[in-house]
Amino acid sequence: MNRRSVTIAAVILAFSVLWVLSGALFGKDDPPPAVAPKVAAAATPSVQVRRQSAEPMQAALAIPGRTEAQRKVSLRAEVAGPVEAILAERGAVVRAGQPVLRIVAKARRERLEEATARLEQRRIEFEAAKTLQAKGFQSQIRLAETKALLEAAEAEQRQAALDVTHLEVKAPIDGVLETRDAEVGSFMEVNGVVGTIVDLDPIRIVANATERDVTRLSAGMKGSARLLDGTELQGTIIYVSASAEPNTRTFRIELEVPNPGNRIRDGLTASVTLPVAQTLAHRVSPGILTLADNGTVGVKLVEADGTARFAPVQLLGNAPDGSMWLGGLPDIVTLVTVGQDFITHGQKVTAVTEPAQ
Repeated sequence: MNRRSVTIAAVILAFSVLWVLSGALFGKDDPPPAVAPKVAAAATPSVQVRRQSAEPMQAALAIPGRTEAQRKVSLRAEVAGPVEAILAERGAVVRAGQPVLRIVAKARRERLEEATARLEQRRIEFEAAKTLQAKGFQSQIRLAETKALLEAAEAEQRQAALDVTHLEVKAPIDGVLETRDAEVGSFMEVNGVVGTIVDLDPIRIVANATERDVTRLSAGMKGSARLLDGTELQGTIIYVSASAEPNTRTFRIELEVPNPGNRIRDGLTASVTLPVAQTLAHRVSPGILTLADNGTVGVKLVEADGTARFAPVQLLGNAPDGSMWLGGLPDIVTLVTVGQDFITHGQKVTAVTEPAQ
């Protein structure tokens, strides 16, 4: 490499070094560090609210129950003998005095005729003795004897007549012939069971109340029941037990319900509702209910200072329109109806009154 090329390279290197050094020694001050922009404050959430007052609600006691026939009567034979005819089939509706079966008469009718004839004879004898005694031709003793014979004949005739009457076993009450334990040819003993008659009108709804609830119930109070098929029944309490059942420590309650046509059967499951007191409660849509972190059911309220608050509630029951009755709240509240799931307890909110319905 010639001397000229070396000189040019040395000049260029020196110039480069001087330029770099001049920037480090005489350059402008570094720009100040960038300042992070301020974050805008979060907007206060808006919720829709309704100011409402508690309303009178008829508090009710709901307990499980069952239907029960008013009466169940065993039908029994009063004379012995084989069954001659069946006069009412099982399941038939029978009236008091209606024959259910007939027992073979055999010699009972003949015995009645004999007893009737003997009675007539004894009556004639007594009348004759009485006439003779009045005329002095008959002693007082003979008159007493004929009177005793007459009375015995009367008793014999009455018994023979009853035996004939009892050949037909008759229903003692109105009801349904639920069971029949005899057939044609069956031999019935005296007091033998012929069948069972069930009286279903009115029918009873039987339930058991606890020690805490029974004090609020009394005969004459109105009540209702709902069967599993949805049938609604209205009735009156006719009986409240004075003593508890030993095993369950509960008290028997009987609600009497009209049952024309025997449409409600014995032994059906029922849900019994018994009004017990009137109280103040809030009626709300189930959709406004919310849950706390621990699973407590409640609603969101807005306080006077605009703070949201979770309030636990008591579920008192359902209203006919599908809404719910809530207890445990102040008489007047500002209730969050829209947006309750997006706010938290203690948070500031903007309350917007819901449109008038």
